[in-house]
Amino acid sequence: MSFRAFLKETEFIVLDGAMGTELIQRGCRFTSLLWSAEAVSKCPELIKAIHIDYIKAGADIITTNTFRTDPWTFSKAGLSWETAKEYLKKAVQLSKEAIAECPPERDVFIAGSISPLEDCYKPELSPDYDTAYKYHRTTALWLKEAGVDLILIETMNSLSEATAATLAAMETELPIVTSFVLRDDGKIFNGDNIEEAYKKMLELGIDVFSINCTHHTIIESTLDIILPQTEIPICAYVNKGRYIQGKWEDDPEFSPEQFSLIAKNWYERGIKIIGGCCFTNPEYIHAVSRVKATLLREKNLLSDN
Repeated sequence: MSFRAFLKETEFIVLDGAMGTELIQRGCRFTSLLWSAEAVSKCPELIKAIHIDYIKAGADIITTNTFRTDPWTFSKAGLSWETAKEYLKKAVQLSKEAIAECPPERDVFIAGSISPLEDCYKPELSPDYDTAYKYHRTTALWLKEAGVDLILIETMNSLSEATAATLAAMETELPIVTSFVLRDDGKIFNGDNIEEAYKKMLELGIDVFSINCTHHTIIESTLDIILPQTEIPICAYVNKGRYIQGKWEDDPEFSPEQFSLIAKNWYERGIKIIGGCCFTNPEYIHAVSRVKATLLREKNLLSDN
């Protein structure tokens, strides 16, 4: 089944959780901006194990470990585009191997991750539109060639770069999910309005609009703006904590149990794809998949009666 068919036919889709922070929690350390490629080199089996754990936890979509594995970041590090492509291909291959090693009980799709070219939390560093288009186009085409099922343009910190990345990725003809990171005031990190971003992405023809790398309270307030006018599926994948004034602050009260309650509320409000971002782990995704199973079972019982 294609991802577009799955998206149309499936009421509740579970996305995986964090990769980078989970690698750190499991002992894989990084020393450079090329952290995802560094992990592919240092601990490929751990990457695959994390993918497998998310699949076993119930994820319908796993995300490639390709955040910042792009020609822009490699060029800044003095490395070739061809080297970037090889690391990207290896990361996608690890996703494929993880799916192959799990029982074929259901469809699991691979989302090719494309990140901002610069720091997610520093939109002022972002290159101009034409430069962003050029580099994102290359990454998207590499991901398609490597065999992903959809493109996940994530943690976008400005409407300009999100637009460039989205239009570039559309050249692949793969399904597109475009996701934004929000400040505590509900605006995109460069100050752009999320409602205008939604309208622009709808105009471009993306498959799914998303918010990620954001605390659940901010996502919830944003849903009040987006959901009443939505014409396409909405995705949300949440941080376990907040990024405040350049520092990460954990939210110890955000447990898998709390996430299950949030996921239930989000699904009932109309969110179709739910997953985790920084510092979430397979326990959080298992909590979401349990909610999915319970809600769909209850719905089936009602329809049978």
